[in-house]
Amino acid sequence: MPLQTQGIVLRNRKIQSLYFLLEIECPPIATLIKPGQFVMLKVCDGQAPLLRRPFSLFKKDLAQPRGEEKRGWFSILYKKVGRGTQKMTELGKGKSVDLIGPLGNGFTTPPPLTSNNKAILVGGGVGIVSLLPFAEAMQAGRNLFVFIGGKTDTDILCLKDFKKLNANVFVATEDGSLGRKGTVIDLFLSKRKKLWREGPCPIYSSGPIGMLKGLAKALGSKRNWCEASFEARMACGFGACWGCVVKTKDSKNPYQRVCKEGPVFNLGDILWEDR
Repeated sequence: MPLQTQGIVLRNRKIQSLYFLLEIECPPIATLIKPGQFVMLKVCDGQAPLLRRPFSLFKKDLAQPRGEEKRGWFSILYKKVGRGTQKMTELGKGKSVDLIGPLGNGFTTPPPLTSNNKAILVGGGVGIVSLLPFAEAMQAGRNLFVFIGGKTDTDILCLKDFKKLNANVFVATEDGSLGRKGTVIDLFLSKRKKLWREGPCPIYSSGPIGMLKGLAKALGSKRNWCEASFEARMACGFGACWGCVVKTKDSKNPYQRVCKEGPVFNLGDILWEDR
C-alpha cells in the first residue's frame, strides 16, 4: 500500500555531467520499496512545478546503528532536464521532501538457477538505474551480462557499480566516445548468438520506449523472455488519471497503466504496432 510521507535529504550531489544522486532518509518507504518500483516526489512547496515527478529506486540501506532509532534511506539518480529537476538540484541536506511510494509493480523474482545461470540486463540512459538494485538482489549464483547504452560517454551510468558485482559489462555510445559506436540494441545483437548458444536466458531491460521497441523487434518470438521497465510521463502515479497507458494483448484489460500495472511489463504482452 503506497504511503504519503516525509523524507529528509541526506545528500544531493552531482555525479557526472547532468546527473545527480539524491539520498533520502525515509524508513517507511525504504523498508517496503523493491527493485523496479518508484516514488512520486514533490519538488517544492510552491505551485510550480505543480506535478510530482516519478523516480525509480536506485539504492537503499536499512542499517540500524546500535543504540540509535531505526533508520532507513533510499536514493534516486536523476538527470537535470527541466525546471522540476533543476529545483531538485537545489535540495540541501536536512530539507524535508514530500513523497508517495512505493508505487507500481517491479521486476519479478528471478527464475530458479539453470544450467547456464545467465541473466541479461539491457539499459539505456538513466533507465539503467532501475536495473542495478535488481542485479544486486539476484547476484548470487548468476552470471550477469549487462549492456549499457547512451548518446555519449557522459550518459553511461552505473558502470563501476555493475563491475563490483563481477558482471560482464558491455558499453555502447551513439557517438562512439565510449565502448562500441552505435545503439545498445546493436551491441546486444552482436553478442546475442554467443550468449544464447546454450539456449535463451531471462532478460531484464529499462530505457526509452524507442529502445524497448527495438529490443522487442530484436528478440522476435523470444520477447516473452524479457521483462522491461517502461518510462512514461505521469500525472498522479497511482492509476487515477489514466495518462500513462500502454496497449497490451490482454483482451479483458487491453489498456494498462505504466504507474499501476507497470512500470514493469513482459515485452511479449505489448502491442508494439501501436507504439
